[in-house]
Amino acid sequence: MTISDTEQGLGGTCSCGAVYLVDQTGKNVGLMMAQALNTVSDILKKDVAELIPDEDYRDAILSYDWRTHRSAGVSAGYRDGYGRLYIYRVRKSLKG
Repeated sequence: MTISDTEQGLGGTCSCGAVYLVDQTGKNVGLMMAQALNTVSDILKKDVAELIPDEDYRDAILSYDWRTHRSAGVSAGYRDGYGRLYIYRVRKSLKG
């Protein structure tokens, strides 16, 4: 998945409607969230500024050990020594 013009990151989309991104360092929160929201807006064909949390998407940030591919659960903060797994669940509109 493309994160920016110069960066590629681990991530993708799931058939359930989720978008996920892995930040191995846990230090790129802004970049990862922006990329995830851009992907959600593309899926819903909306502008990013039009997205409404809990209506268009739900999100979670999990601590993630990229070496073992396991999550330690909801992030306790940036000093926990883990990377981050950003998950955005797209809520498809019933209007079509």
